[in-house]
Amino acid sequence: MDENYDWSSFYNALCQHGPDLLMGIDAETREIIRDVASTTDMFWSDGLQDCLAGGAAEDDQLGGVLSTLELWRENVLQALDSDFGIELDWHAVSIDTTSPLIADLVEAAAAR
Repeated sequence: MDENYDWSSFYNALCQHGPDLLMGIDAETREIIRDVASTTDMFWSDGLQDCLAGGAAEDDQLGGVLSTLELWRENVLQALDSDFGIELDWHAVSIDTTSPLIADLVEAAAAR
């Protein structure tokens, strides 16, 4: 498949950096998210790759990354609630779109 993005590299970077991009959570919850993201695919869903692919198809890698991050945030919140009984305010938890880690994710998503 001739793709204009690198899903594998991006997903690995997402699992590594995603927890640090979440705002509105405490340190203990961040550690749970970090552990789960680094050892499982609990926060994965079919739509993640679709979001990244959509941005790449429109030549908007940043937009695709931000869209993917938003869906990943929703996946995290849903999994925390259903699997750990940690219910967080969906409106209070957001992605830090000003973080320099966003540029790292865009770079990881770039086709090699």
